Amino acid sequence: MFWRNKSASVPLKADPSVRRSHLSPNELVTRPAGDEVTVVGDFFPYCAKKYGDQIACYYRDVVDVVEETKMVPRSDGSGEEKKIWKYFTLSTPKPVTYTELNSTVTSLASGLINIGFTVPSQSIASRPRVSIYADTSLNWQLMSQTFARLGHVLTTAYTTLGEDGLLTSLNEPEVELCYCGEGQVELIGKVIDEAQKVRWIVYDGDEKRINQVVEGRGGRIVTLNQLKQTGIESPVADFGDEPSEDDLFCIMYTSGSTGIPKGVLLTHKNIISSIAGSVLLWGKDFKRSDLLLAYLPLTHILEQFLEFTLYFLGIPIAYGTVKTLLNDNVRNCDGDFVAYKPTLLPGVPAIYEMIRKGMVKKIHDAGSVVGTIFNLAVSGKQTLPWPFSSAIDRILFAKVKAATGGRLRLAISGGGALSLDTQKFLSTVLVNLIQGYGLTETCGMATICTPQYSSMGSVGVIGPSCEVKLQADYPDAGYFSTNKHPQGEILLRGPNVFKGYLKQEDLTRESFTSDGWYKTGDIGQWNEDGTLSVIDRVKNLVKLANGEYLALEKVESVYKHCNSVMMLCVVAPPGADRPVALVYPHEGNLRNRLKANGIVDDGGPKEWASNLTIVSYLLGELRDEAKRGGLKGSELIRDVIMTEEEWSPENGMLTPAMKLARNSISKKYEKEIEKALGRSA
Repeated sequence: MFWRNKSASVPLKADPSVRRSHLSPNELVTRPAGDEVTVVGDFFPYCAKKYGDQIACYYRDVVDVVEETKMVPRSDGSGEEKKIWKYFTLSTPKPVTYTELNSTVTSLASGLINIGFTVPSQSIASRPRVSIYADTSLNWQLMSQTFARLGHVLTTAYTTLGEDGLLTSLNEPEVELCYCGEGQVELIGKVIDEAQKVRWIVYDGDEKRINQVVEGRGGRIVTLNQLKQTGIESPVADFGDEPSEDDLFCIMYTSGSTGIPKGVLLTHKNIISSIAGSVLLWGKDFKRSDLLLAYLPLTHILEQFLEFTLYFLGIPIAYGTVKTLLNDNVRNCDGDFVAYKPTLLPGVPAIYEMIRKGMVKKIHDAGSVVGTIFNLAVSGKQTLPWPFSSAIDRILFAKVKAATGGRLRLAISGGGALSLDTQKFLSTVLVNLIQGYGLTETCGMATICTPQYSSMGSVGVIGPSCEVKLQADYPDAGYFSTNKHPQGEILLRGPNVFKGYLKQEDLTRESFTSDGWYKTGDIGQWNEDGTLSVIDRVKNLVKLANGEYLALEKVESVYKHCNSVMMLCVVAPPGADRPVALVYPHEGNLRNRLKANGIVDDGGPKEWASNLTIVSYLLGELRDEAKRGGLKGSELIRDVIMTEEEWSPENGMLTPAMKLARNSISKKYEKEIEKALGRSA
């Protein structure tokens, strides 16, 4: 008889519709280290005490900026023009110990008191709010920990925000101090006049105009180094009152994938409970030789959740940036992957999709023989037993793995639905890719895959700090709690679940049931092994003209597998009989396909968008993908709209967290969608 894992989730005896983690079925965990860590400001003192002079993290300094002139096609298609490209030269990785981290935070906290911003005699509730407007870096985390230790409520702002978004993140929570990165100083200067409460700036860079404005309000502008130095020279022994676990730690703004960004109120207890859950769930699966490459925005809960967890577990973190990950992106040095050689890689679905499609293009460019061998190798590794699969991995995929440092052993995807095909492909070719499920509102913790429970398509095991139940059938979409695999809207409850939205009491009430369950808006399914899968979203279930329901994310996951597509959004306005796909193409892959089929490929996406031959060809590719993916009837797209510009947070097509800004996309292309549906000229 074969041994079999027990179920990953356990139904409560009092109410079998409610499930908890198999690791803690009788209670929801709230503390990862007893009374030693009860608030976020306790993290670094705890780590310094436990791990001392072991390496906590690495960072790299910019030592030079190299400019290169390249000829690129003009946007209007009238030939080429010169453009200057800037590349960084970075230092070798610099280590920082846990003791040094804790000491730096102590100095920064003393510095805030010395300059007069923090007044120790003030109660925690009356201490002014602060904001971080900077790219992910060690300094981001140091400032966050400093604010937490002093009890200042932190608000976050994505660096891709425009002036309006930045102003909202400063004015709505009434921020009085902002820490900004060197690249964000200019935009701060543009909005400072309208950010009436901001009196203090801690920054990397030089901006006299800001200085004049904040000094007029009775504040100051200082560099991070100046702040640290004043704390070193005049250390403060008494920081005054300490925050309690029920005090606010952070107002974290959502990325706005379903509308206007919301300020999520997260207490210290919410964060600590989330980490208590992840430590219990993941604690035995990591080792000191592991290294996390940190490059996702720390304004996003996924990156914060991972960094907090790994710092607590004593696993080193390496700070990189999206622009310096690969060797091709830097000059006179190695990119972050090769320089750091990480073992752990976080990411969101959009990033993993781009990695897969980029690999497909390189394989095609290498010629048909290489492509055939590669495809056979992928199939062989997925179907052949060890040691044959191991040999294929070592001989044929070694070059792919070397580009990411050669040590990757685990990649984690969160922040949205990941295509099953992409998960299988990257797990075969590059690294074991697992999923997790969490929201800003749950501090990143809901479910996570583990080595014992990591089946493809699953988002894993319930975190021990929360409980889950599926509620509300959706008959027209075929989602029933009585199905073989029970399905319904995912409801979450526990100490890691947020308290509400900033200044939005009505929305807060609507988001919870009368007995305290948070309504996620996601459709889930219990699997046979007790893990959870996220299969849809309530807001993305649209009713077509024939009365049938269409699951937008489900069909998108199929169409996105088309290698000629970089970005794709499926829409179906009220009254539509079938959906329409909006697409920004993968230029390299689509060009290769056009050439292979004898279609003239002059220009690029801007010209292709109005070329009926190319658009019709892409429509055919998408319909072929639909057939391979088992779509039928009303799930088949009526038409495709190719957009001229690449989708990004800057043009409003993506959120700062790289999710589809579905409402913005639909509004921007409303006329084209109506025409595709045959409802207007």
